[in-house]
Amino acid sequence: MESTKGMFTHADVQKIIDKRGIDVNTLPTQAEIEHRFYERSMAALNRKKARAIYRYSVFPGDVQAKFTFEKWRPEMQTDLQKSRDLGNRAYKLAKQMQETPENVILFGPRGTGKTSLALAMLTSLRDEGQSGLFISTADLSNLMGLQYDAPDVRLRLVGIERAMKEAGVLLLDDFGTEGGMKLDIKPVRRDMQELMYRVANARLDFESNSPRLSTIITTNNEMSELEHMYNSKLISRLIPKSKDCTLNFEKLTDVRGKRS
Repeated sequence: MESTKGMFTHADVQKIIDKRGIDVNTLPTQAEIEHRFYERSMAALNRKKARAIYRYSVFPGDVQAKFTFEKWRPEMQTDLQKSRDLGNRAYKLAKQMQETPENVILFGPRGTGKTSLALAMLTSLRDEGQSGLFISTADLSNLMGLQYDAPDVRLRLVGIERAMKEAGVLLLDDFGTEGGMKLDIKPVRRDMQELMYRVANARLDFESNSPRLSTIITTNNEMSELEHMYNSKLISRLIPKSKDCTLNFEKLTDVRGKRS
C-alpha cells in the first residue's frame, strides 16, 4: 500500500482531512510555500541588518535618545498653532517617506523641538521596518579627530560610514555645530568633509537626481553658514529645495527644561 513519508497511508491522510474539514484546493502550492519561506527569511535578514546599522548611531555623550509623535506637546510653546502644524507636517512627511525617500530639514533656534520631531520621524520609520541611524555631527567630528591615535576609533568610523551610506533613514542632528559658534564659523575639518561627501553621494540617485535613501537634518544654521563650513556640492546634495520638506522653527522659543 502507498504511504506518505512512510508514516501515514493515503487513507489515514484522507481521514485527517475529513476530520479537520481541510479544503485541499486552497492549500498552498510548493512554489507558494517556497516564496513565503523566502519572504520570511528576507524579513528576518532585514531586521538583523537594521539592528546592526542602528548600533552604529552616534548620540551626544553616548546617551541614546528616543522620541515619538505621541510625546509631542504643542502646548509648551507660546505659538500653539505653529507648534501643532510642525508636528502634523513632520508626521505626514514620515508617512510619505514610508513610500518615497526624501531629504528633510528642520531648522531654527536651539531648544525648540527640532531633534524631538526628527527623532519621532526616525522612530516612526524604524517601526515600519526601515533601517535607521542617528548621527550627532558634532560628536562624529570629535571621533574624526581621535581616530589617528586610536585604532579602535578608526575601526568604529569604518562601520559608522558604512551604516551612514546604507541606512534607510539617516538623521544628522545639529548639522553645522561642528563648524563652530555662530560668530566664529570656520570650514569643517577636511576628513569630515570628505566623509560627508562620500555619504551624500552614496545616498543620491544620480540618474533621477533625487534621494535614493531618506535623510533628516536638524540645524541652527542658515544656508550661507552651512556653505561656509562645507563644500557647496555637498550642501546641494543634502539640503532639500522643496518647501514641503523644510520645517521652519524660527518663531518658536526654547522650551528646554520647561514642564507641560
